[in-house]
Amino acid sequence: VHQAFEKVMKLFEQVGLPPETFRKYPDELSGGQRQRVVVARALLLRPKFIVADEPVSMLDASTRGQILEFILQEKERNGTAFLFITHDISIASYVSDRIGVMYLGKIVEIGLTDRVINKPLHPYTQALMQAVPIPDPDVGIKEPNIKGEIPSPIDLPKGCVFYNRCPFAMPVCKDKEPEFKEVEGGHKVACHLY
Repeated sequence: VHQAFEKVMKLFEQVGLPPETFRKYPDELSGGQRQRVVVARALLLRPKFIVADEPVSMLDASTRGQILEFILQEKERNGTAFLFITHDISIASYVSDRIGVMYLGKIVEIGLTDRVINKPLHPYTQALMQAVPIPDPDVGIKEPNIKGEIPSPIDLPKGCVFYNRCPFAMPVCKDKEPEFKEVEGGHKVACHLY
């Protein structure tokens, strides 16, 4: 029992929780503290695979960095594989070797993180990259090159899910769902342009 308690305390310290957190009820913790408890709990048994859905979304910047560093250390130390689900492309690029981009539940592009971020192929991925803020006051804000409304996720279009918003849409896109094509070095895209 003592050894298990020490293991929990060490994990709490690694995720930035003070020791007294152990004796608190969940309703006595902030949202960020609860999220750190969830991360610690997920890592306690040293699993080989973890699905992490927005694991740092409710955390302040310094705690977010601390948790991300801890996750990367776990990845290296124990060979833990992570499926990291996030809407924050900068976090995804920081923690991932490979990245998949989804639109309305469909993966539209997948590949090595650096390649997908720096050479996006799918028009939706390109729009995502255009929407990432650049911390330079001299650089103007560029509107993403997409149009129209997001279709209902319960009534998806017949062909490409991005068809009605795509600036490069062709007639084939409306009727036929694109297949994944490997463009180069494991970089795959589901788009009729390729």
